[in-house]
Amino acid sequence: MSLQIFILGILCEGNHHPYDIKKMFKKNNIEDVHKINDGTLYYNFDVLLKKGYIEKREVIREDNRPEKTTYGITPNGREFLEQEIYASFRNFTGVESLYSSTLFLQHADKNKLIFLIEEVIDKMKNRSEQQNQDWEAFKDKTPPSVHLIQDYVHNRMKLESEWLVKLLDFVKNGSE
Repeated sequence: MSLQIFILGILCEGNHHPYDIKKMFKKNNIEDVHKINDGTLYYNFDVLLKKGYIEKREVIREDNRPEKTTYGITPNGREFLEQEIYASFRNFTGVESLYSSTLFLQHADKNKLIFLIEEVIDKMKNRSEQQNQDWEAFKDKTPPSVHLIQDYVHNRMKLESEWLVKLLDFVKNGSE
């Protein structure tokens, strides 16, 4: 899950303070999938700010309290978000790597997404077929424990492929 995609996607919907983002993580149970600490969160805000993808919108100063800075996304940030969403599909490593992108698909071109998802599905199919061929060659020479691992890998690939097909249908037919 890309924290930068998540931050930029949230900022597309409105200006926020980094702590607001952390509260969203907790509220939506995203923290169960991806842990973030304050240092990582503020570091990512700083990186995005330095690159010009976000900007300070408001600084609130209260007595005996640290400054509270609210950020918003810039036009360059919107473009970067779109490109990062595409990159997450091009660099697919597993369904988890698409979580942030899936939350913000509305910020990318539908036709490009369809093409990229179809590419990932084809790669998964080819990888699965190759793995099955390789397994057939070694299956009889391996201990039962390896069979358990192979069964898990096969089932996980099948589950991820099924999820990608559902995602493709979601993008094609929309639900937002």
